[in-house]
Amino acid sequence: MSARSSLESRLAQAAALIEPVLERVLPRERDLFISEAVWYHMRTGGKHIRPAICLLTCGQFGGEVGSALNFAAAVEILHNVLLIHDDLEDGDTMRRDQQTVWARFGAGNAINVGDYMLAVALKTIMDSPISDAKRVRLARVFSDAFQDTCRGQALDINWRGIASIVVDDYLKLVTLKTGRYMALGMVGGGIIADADEGVIELLGELGQRMGAAFQIRDDTIDLTFGKGRGGVTGNDIREGKSSILYAHAICAADAAQKRELIRIMVKPRAETDDADVEKVRSLYRELGSMEFAERKARALVEDAFQIIERLPPSNREFFREITDYMVSRSK
Repeated sequence: MSARSSLESRLAQAAALIEPVLERVLPRERDLFISEAVWYHMRTGGKHIRPAICLLTCGQFGGEVGSALNFAAAVEILHNVLLIHDDLEDGDTMRRDQQTVWARFGAGNAINVGDYMLAVALKTIMDSPISDAKRVRLARVFSDAFQDTCRGQALDINWRGIASIVVDDYLKLVTLKTGRYMALGMVGGGIIADADEGVIELLGELGQRMGAAFQIRDDTIDLTFGKGRGGVTGNDIREGKSSILYAHAICAADAAQKRELIRIMVKPRAETDDADVEKVRSLYRELGSMEFAERKARALVEDAFQIIERLPPSNREFFREITDYMVSRSK
């Protein structure tokens, strides 16, 4: 078995431990007008990668994996809260090749369901079979990561189609929106396992680099493979998102190219057609934006590997494998 196959097997085994916790804290038929929508979304799957990494991180540092199950489940619930709300904010009608929650049940229900799930996630953390001090600390790091994700989302929503964005702005956005919450499971696993404070800090830094590289990869996947949106590619263009491709292109473009790029990116989503998407895609190719994104992702991965070298020697290979796995996906 290859190293990647072995890691995927371990991740799958850890992910399977999350399912019973989710069933317990989010009963399928308990709450009228809520439970149906929760499980409509949750049943579409996802690999539970973030909670699985939480559990494996806990084990890496000698912790009892069972004591991390509640926090890992909370990480998975938060992930799905963010997806439900993100779909509404972006106007996406498809997720994992089915209608999004807001498209199926309405915007009001999508907001309420996400809020409900967030409350469940916090209660699940506070019900963890660990010391009160750890519960409080986990609730704090969970809250901090969620706040930063919201800050990043605010930039994402309000920096769409602007002419002044630069790559450093984009990196700030994705570090807030994706990096902190990518780190959350690893940081929580380290806390539960009583890892050294220096190690926990490094896990946070590692997650931020991984998250940024992951998001860059996500930006390029949107233009190539698509992201479970019913076969549609180019949704970031339709939404006018300031992806790394846009941030690079708007700085590299000449005046005429910049006008054309902004013209398309500020159009309402419903008015942006396939021809518009192809024009922007062509501009990205002409300006070398795809190649730039790949170089930046590689640089962030290299930074991540440098951070890993500061972890205890017995943990380094695991985190190298995790980093490579998270940033080399194709869908």
